[in-house]
Amino acid sequence: MGRDEHVDRSRMMLATRLNRMIAGLPDGASISLPVKWVRDLLATSAPELEQDLTVGEVAQFFGRSPVTVRAWIRDGHLKAYHFKGREYRVTASALEAFIARERGHDA
Repeated sequence: MGRDEHVDRSRMMLATRLNRMIAGLPDGASISLPVKWVRDLLATSAPELEQDLTVGEVAQFFGRSPVTVRAWIRDGHLKAYHFKGREYRVTASALEAFIARERGHDA
């Protein structure tokens, strides 16, 4: 596995673990985490989700196929922009809005 693949996989694992932790909590809720756990997690993970995601990365995040993610984009459920002509990219804010809508919260 190349470095870029490792970084992408680490970023998705971090996001998945954090999403599992906060699933079902109201927006105003607080959580506390052991500092050592956070340090260890960050030491093995990529930087914050600052890059826009590919269709494949979004598919991996949700455990779905890229075909499904493209359908979400095409049907207007997930906002994305064209990158290099035929490819799509999804911003972190678009992904967050999609997740909030899917959970029944306003985005």
